[in-house]
Amino acid sequence: MRTPVSNQITKRKAVAKALGRHKVFVASRRFRGDGQPITRVLVSGRYYDVGDRLLQQLLNGATPLELELEPAPDDASPI
Repeated sequence: MRTPVSNQITKRKAVAKALGRHKVFVASRRFRGDGQPITRVLVSGRYYDVGDRLLQQLLNGATPLELELEPAPDDASPI
């Protein structure tokens, strides 16, 4: 039987886990000449240009460090 205290502990653990995750914000989406989409995402204050597969991995919780991503260049020139 779950008690109010154990319910509160479970809720607090869920909040702590959510706060510990990085957040991925899609800043823009462009298409290269061959039709492949390139998405610029903001993760922990840095921008990265990623394809669909890497975007999905980021959304599933992988970090840019784990995926060995390099930050996007500061200029907004097309890829």
